[in-house]
Amino acid sequence: MVERLTRPFKKIGSFVKDVWMELQRVVWPSHEETYAFTGVVIVAVAIVAAWVALLDVVFTTIVGALRLYE
Repeated sequence: MVERLTRPFKKIGSFVKDVWMELQRVVWPSHEETYAFTGVVIVAVAIVAAWVALLDVVFTTIVGALRLYE
């Protein structure tokens, strides 16, 4: 009965231990790499936002020209 009650806590402890061991193996990026990756992400988001805005304008114009919502 006691084993049945303590089993989940042992599994949680084992999980936390495994997570900690995996985190020790991670190769964290340097500050320079982090800044470079951040710049890449910002540029990519800006490009995707411009693309979506362009598509929005195009489809809004098409729907307006066809008078689908009058």
